[in-house]
Amino acid sequence: MAPANDDLISGFLKGDDESSRQIDAWIHEVVRHPKFGLKAEAADLAQDVRRKLLSALRDGRFHGSSTLRTYVWRVAQHVAIDHLRMRRTRPAAVPLDDVAEPLDRDRSPEALMLHAERRALFHLVLARLGDECRDLFHLIVFDERGYAEIARQLGASEGAIKVRALRCREKAMREYKSVTSQRAPRL
Repeated sequence: MAPANDDLISGFLKGDDESSRQIDAWIHEVVRHPKFGLKAEAADLAQDVRRKLLSALRDGRFHGSSTLRTYVWRVAQHVAIDHLRMRRTRPAAVPLDDVAEPLDRDRSPEALMLHAERRALFHLVLARLGDECRDLFHLIVFDERGYAEIARQLGASEGAIKVRALRCREKAMREYKSVTSQRAPRL
């Protein structure tokens, strides 16, 4: 690895202003490029790129087979492309806790009661799952993260995360069946 790369990397990891400005300039060359059309999102994406670069550089994933600038550009391009793919395939995410339930004044009291029971059942099943499954579901459903990203975050293989998700779904189904069988009216 070239000495200039070593100095920039160590400066960036230590929070050196000059090194950070240089790497930020390279990041902005990509995320602000007109071909991506990321005007409003450029600052947020630049932050995501910085986070991924910090993680990659701390873990020693930059091997020096290219210049540091090329590596930064590649990471920034991947983040921008992933963002565009997600934006194209998924609507903007809104935290569910911030969305008020619509009040439908035309709903019958019975429909309102059934809706309240379904919500209570959902919360009961979630409570029975345990922290690991709840956290995993939060990453998959609410944060809309892919298995590969979750695997990197948790330090596991993508296959292991898929197996955990499958087991958590199976556990949720068992809990659902258990709770609904206990609530079934007895004639």
